[in-house]
Amino acid sequence: MTDATIRPRHRDCEAIMECRDNLAFMRALPAESMQLIVTSPPYNIGKAYERRQPLHYYVAQQAEVIAECVRLLNPRGSLCWQVGNHVQDGEIFPLDMVLYPVFREHGLHLRNRIVWHFEHGLHCSKRLSGRYETILWFTKGKDYTFNLDAIRVPPKYPGKKHFKGPNAGRLSCNPLGKNPGDVWIFPNVKNNHVEKTIHPCQFPVELVERLVLALTNPGDRVFDPYMGVGSSVIAALKHGRIGYGCDIVPEYVEIAWQRVHALRAGALKTRPMHRPVYVPKNSGVTLGYQNGQPPAAHHATSSD
Repeated sequence: MTDATIRPRHRDCEAIMECRDNLAFMRALPAESMQLIVTSPPYNIGKAYERRQPLHYYVAQQAEVIAECVRLLNPRGSLCWQVGNHVQDGEIFPLDMVLYPVFREHGLHLRNRIVWHFEHGLHCSKRLSGRYETILWFTKGKDYTFNLDAIRVPPKYPGKKHFKGPNAGRLSCNPLGKNPGDVWIFPNVKNNHVEKTIHPCQFPVELVERLVLALTNPGDRVFDPYMGVGSSVIAALKHGRIGYGCDIVPEYVEIAWQRVHALRAGALKTRPMHRPVYVPKNSGVTLGYQNGQPPAAHHATSSD
């Protein structure tokens, strides 16, 4: 047997990833075992990893996966479904609107419809170019994990104080930073992005990191049923959570394992969460902070 025929056995005590159909993978997992399920399923637009089909078939297939995700979700957990538009004959069908009734059938509660804005993408000629996608954040119940302080961002006017009234002279903003709101600006992963792999539509790790920090605690389980090259698992591992994921494309799963090993070796390049998308030279603007502190040291990074 030559070295070329030996396939490495990928193991990590906090990363459980398989090349397997997601329904088969999920049915082997115990009920209510996941604190966060976060994913971006195919959009049914004919990408290399999907087979285009009539929209009602796509919704029925998604409904199967969503039902199994609900079974796996912890009572205090969150389900985040990130989608864009299905496009047919030049007409768009917003998938968050199409799929919303499926989630409601399971009694889930929509906490936010998060708009993810980015600057780069396909240039359209017969309609405005799409520059956002959405994340539907659902919870199973009214008692759920939400760590706002972990994801605060710098205030627009740091150090601003009340100028009159009983609080005159006191800070008028939270010293830890402000709530990031429901419109998030992160670069999407294009050819010049430091995280780019062969996957045509991969998650930026920093987007998932914000969800992991806000909706889970250390040691919790995070699962992505369409994990691609493992960005959700990477985000979980970076913050002391346990990552689960599956995909049916062997090359993507192999890359996911390579990224996990690079993370463990301190060699994985990711874009830092609090780096501004663009800062003009000599602007005097400093990078953001978390919990009132400068950004923590990251694994080897580079601007996108």
